[in-house]
Amino acid sequence: MYLTREEEAILSGEHGPEYQKAMKVLVKLGEALGAERLVKVVHAHISGISYQNIGDAGLEFLEEYSKVKVRTYTTSNPLGFDMNLWREMGIPEEFYAKQLRIVKALRRMGVNETFTCTPYYIRKPLVGEHLAWGESNAVLYANSACGARTNREGGPSTVFAALIGKVPYMGVHVDENRVPQVLIKVNAPLRDQLYAGILGYIVGTYVKDKVPLIRNIGKITDDMVKALCAGLGTSSSTPLCFLENISPEISKMKLKYLELEKAEIDTQSFKDVIETYETLDSADTVFLGCPHLSYGEIMEVYRYIGKYDRKAKTPIILVTSRKVFEEIPPYVKLLFEKKNIKLIRDTCFVVSPLKYLGIRKVLTNSIKQAYYLSNIHGVRVGLCETRKCIGIAFGER
Repeated sequence: MYLTREEEAILSGEHGPEYQKAMKVLVKLGEALGAERLVKVVHAHISGISYQNIGDAGLEFLEEYSKVKVRTYTTSNPLGFDMNLWREMGIPEEFYAKQLRIVKALRRMGVNETFTCTPYYIRKPLVGEHLAWGESNAVLYANSACGARTNREGGPSTVFAALIGKVPYMGVHVDENRVPQVLIKVNAPLRDQLYAGILGYIVGTYVKDKVPLIRNIGKITDDMVKALCAGLGTSSSTPLCFLENISPEISKMKLKYLELEKAEIDTQSFKDVIETYETLDSADTVFLGCPHLSYGEIMEVYRYIGKYDRKAKTPIILVTSRKVFEEIPPYVKLLFEKKNIKLIRDTCFVVSPLKYLGIRKVLTNSIKQAYYLSNIHGVRVGLCETRKCIGIAFGER
């Protein structure tokens, strides 16, 4: 692998052992996968920072590298709980203390305390920018909706990339790898985020690690694009998909559709996925916010609940980033409080210690949430559209 003089100096240890170790890993990774050089990244997004997920080993890893600073703009994924509500969430002192050590380690490194799986709401990537992101929905959104370039980095590699400010020039950083391999035609309407997410999930089960081009999806909202990317990232390892009329790079392609592998998705395919989850008439909570909710999605919930003159019988939990939380008007937060709707930050049920929260049955509009809660946490999950989730919470059937 070709290295600049500065990169060689880091590799030789002239900038200290932490940077040296980080550079060694990036170089070995690049050499193993055929990268000829490193490429500068403008934004790293560190995944795997919830103590629930990484435990003591991950905590010690982050503390080891917190002796030095990151060399590029860096954000971070969700924690195991809302930092302002940890007592209310029933988090034990020991769990809180260790999560706080992780936060302090990231702070010493110079990482922005965003604690969100939607870094594109913090800083939206530009076409052609190179990134080092570790959250699957964010990787797909950056590549597919923004035309930026990032592989699906692992938790440790995002730390190393942040410290060096570079990644190996390979994978979808390279033009030749940013081409569709499978043509997917959608023969069913996408009514809201639920169906967009399920579409992504179905596509992922089919393409696995290949790059799909998805056609005939109509004019879907940005929130639906986000849900689609989350579903695709749940069931596949692909870092990129092309969305007709959305992905910036499609207009530059000279596609020969006849040469691509083809598949079609119909209404029955959506029904089959929904039916794999229980139809819950009641739940411990309704959870909306996987990935974290946008400002528009939160205001949509606010409009939905306007017709109810009572509290929700089932608590509704809305999860978002710190940035979006601060943008929500006080009158909206006040109404949520009156209607038994909790607006929280910093976390996600997927990376939370649910055993302390006493949650065993969840209703959600997110296929990603449903998949991980049922497969990792053993929680009973029901899937339904946003409006129906809210209606059930308020006692409608």
